[in-house]
Amino acid sequence: MGGHAIAVAPAPAAPIYIVAFAIVAGDALGNLNHAPPLWTAVALASAAMLSMLASRHRLAILFAALALSAAAAAPVDRLLHPPPDRASVRRYSDGSTLTVEGRLAREIEQVGDRYRLFVQLEWTHAPGGRPERATGLIQLMSLFRPDCHIGDRLRVTAKLRFPRNNGNPGEFDYASFMARSGIAARMFVPAKSVIEVIPGPRDSFAALRERLRSRIAAFIDATLVYPESAEMRALVIGDRGGIDDALRDKFTLTGMAHLLVISGLHLGFVASAAFAIARLILALFPALMIRGHANKLAALAAAIAVITYSEIAGHHVSTVRALVMVLMYVAAIMLDRPREVLASLALAATMICLMIPGSTADIGAQLSFASVIAIILGMRLYSAWWRRWLARRVLIPHNAPRRYVLSGWFVGYLAVSFWALLGTAPLTAFHFNQFSIVGLIANAVVVPIIGAGGTVLGLAACALSFIWMAPARLLMLLAGQLLALGTLLAGWFEGLPGAWMRSFTPTPLEIALAYGSLMVFLLPSAHAAIAVSLSPRITARGVRLAAAAALTVAMIADGGYWLWQRYLNPDLRITFLAVGQGDGMVIQFPGARVMLIDAGGSQRDGFDPGERIVAPFLWSRKIMRVDYLVVSHPELDHFGGFIFIANNFHPREFWTIDAPSPDARYLELLETLASRRVRLRLIDTSAPPMTIGGVAIDFLNPPPDSHESRNNTSLVMALRFGMNRFLFTGDLEAKGERSMLERGADLRASVLKVPHHGSHTSSTAELIEAVHPALALMSLGYMNRFGLPDAGVMGRYRDAGVRVLRTDQVGAVMVNAAHERMRLSTYRAPPP
Repeated sequence: MGGHAIAVAPAPAAPIYIVAFAIVAGDALGNLNHAPPLWTAVALASAAMLSMLASRHRLAILFAALALSAAAAAPVDRLLHPPPDRASVRRYSDGSTLTVEGRLAREIEQVGDRYRLFVQLEWTHAPGGRPERATGLIQLMSLFRPDCHIGDRLRVTAKLRFPRNNGNPGEFDYASFMARSGIAARMFVPAKSVIEVIPGPRDSFAALRERLRSRIAAFIDATLVYPESAEMRALVIGDRGGIDDALRDKFTLTGMAHLLVISGLHLGFVASAAFAIARLILALFPALMIRGHANKLAALAAAIAVITYSEIAGHHVSTVRALVMVLMYVAAIMLDRPREVLASLALAATMICLMIPGSTADIGAQLSFASVIAIILGMRLYSAWWRRWLARRVLIPHNAPRRYVLSGWFVGYLAVSFWALLGTAPLTAFHFNQFSIVGLIANAVVVPIIGAGGTVLGLAACALSFIWMAPARLLMLLAGQLLALGTLLAGWFEGLPGAWMRSFTPTPLEIALAYGSLMVFLLPSAHAAIAVSLSPRITARGVRLAAAAALTVAMIADGGYWLWQRYLNPDLRITFLAVGQGDGMVIQFPGARVMLIDAGGSQRDGFDPGERIVAPFLWSRKIMRVDYLVVSHPELDHFGGFIFIANNFHPREFWTIDAPSPDARYLELLETLASRRVRLRLIDTSAPPMTIGGVAIDFLNPPPDSHESRNNTSLVMALRFGMNRFLFTGDLEAKGERSMLERGADLRASVLKVPHHGSHTSSTAELIEAVHPALALMSLGYMNRFGLPDAGVMGRYRDAGVRVLRTDQVGAVMVNAAHERMRLSTYRAPPP
């Protein structure tokens, strides 16, 4: 009997998914500085209404989604680019000395050996001026912990500094991060006496919470020792100030950094424990079980537990975000929708973006949602595969032998870790430039020990300490032992050969391609829906193959582009990085070899310029190896970032001058290079010229002299490539300049790296005349304390008709040179 194929129309997407996608997309647009004007949202909403009245329902949904996106982008844009406000602290100039007065808005945070204080401004006045009303949140950085509490009034006089990026490709957007955190400006407080404290009320809820957290912290410190005390404080009250870099690295490099930050994982453990306990108690009441109220009441108990936990932990963004995610799932249970996990996640994403504008740029939010989505979709595939596997071996799957049941649980447990690792891999590569190979097993082993054991038992011990101290100490000691075991295992996993690997920074396109490929595999049902919507002749398999083919072609094209840029490009590319008050130049020779001249910027507040500035630029250019490390002279502002580069970029040779340095960090650098078998070259005028990738290199620095400063023996190099010539001068001063001129060195250059950051001790008129550059590059720290560049030096370059670019103004300067041409670009537009 014949029949007709009937095309089944795909079910429309649930409204919550459309709304969530639109709001998340709008939030992302705002973070990317592409927010449309607010009138666009009104116009699109009007178009949606007109389309609905005309019965064009699909068009109406499209316009409504676009209107939501435009509206969601607006608050993010206002956050990142606040409108003019006469009362705002932003009306003052950057670097001005100002007296500010306001109330301590948050608890004091410890960061290494410094303390952060957050002051909500009320009054300001400039020296000699009258007090004026002011608004804005100020972050004070203090070397000492003042005796103050939330609600106290603080008065401080210091220099005002606004958050600012250095201006390098690949760098972390610090300015936007501070704006999303609500911080308008910073001040550095060098001494405790600078802060005047006026006690405020102690009966507020915030003050009560602060006392409660202090009481819990004191109990933890009295019971546990480091590192368990620092870990327990991080897990219970969200205080991560005691966790040093060595401890943090054990978890970061093994893919378990989330264990030291209160996240959805920890709230999930607390919620699960509270739900299980409540469920056991409610089992004593059969009537509730029969009516189906037990799960709802247990979910309510779980909600109360996580709300209490988040209040104790403080209102960190990660904690609030995790709380919203957990509460949305609790709401699904209360509404008899426990299987609607994706819908709960979509609702959570909507709520988070509305409550905390700019959340799509938050690293924790990205990792949390990526991991949960990957786990949900991946475990659906795993469950379907396991049922098919079991059906082929057991006649009645529901009565499968115990070994099959246990095997399914064990493999499923590992599968959760696998999907979480796979789902977050593109983001960890983008944000942290690493991939934890051992993370699959490490998370499966350590997470239950620290998450379930340490967190749940630690919280229980803290709660019990308010009632009965003796058993509370015993319980806390047990929790501490679990943390010690977890830390020991994390260190063991970190030490395994090949436990983790560095990765270059993927571009947004590459991230999209990676997640597109993952979704092709994880969303088989979507292929059928797309096929039916396109044509009855198209199959789900055809859609899947077409999507895979398109993604493969795009990946090949992207890979070909970067293969050319990294290994085959015939041009000489030089980037003068903005490293603060120091030098840092990356030279990409024609072909593949790379040289780094200086990696400066002083290490301060735990800030490593090699890790935070130089390495991100290299990774963004797909550079995983730096062949030549060159230190112009052993001063910290020139070699400050080299240890990280030496440990992560496999250098072949290290060039420097024969000059001693009293800095212990320079000795540490030399020991690091020796341990990695890096060849050492001492460069002076006797060093023969070299050629790398067709680029000729001449060494022009004065001979070493024990009576000279290290500045005057700086390594000076001239690079010649076709008609273009570049001169790198380190911190050479006037005496060193004269020495080169007297020896008759050929100093002509198209581009001059200005010696000694434009100091008055350098850049003599004779040097400028001998070099006769078209362009002079000055590497400077923004508003540096040395007052550089010197006005007289700037005048000499101006009188000689030389164009001067400063890294403190334009950020990184990129020069691309062929044999007969040269192109110049800057990260920021040069000042007029």
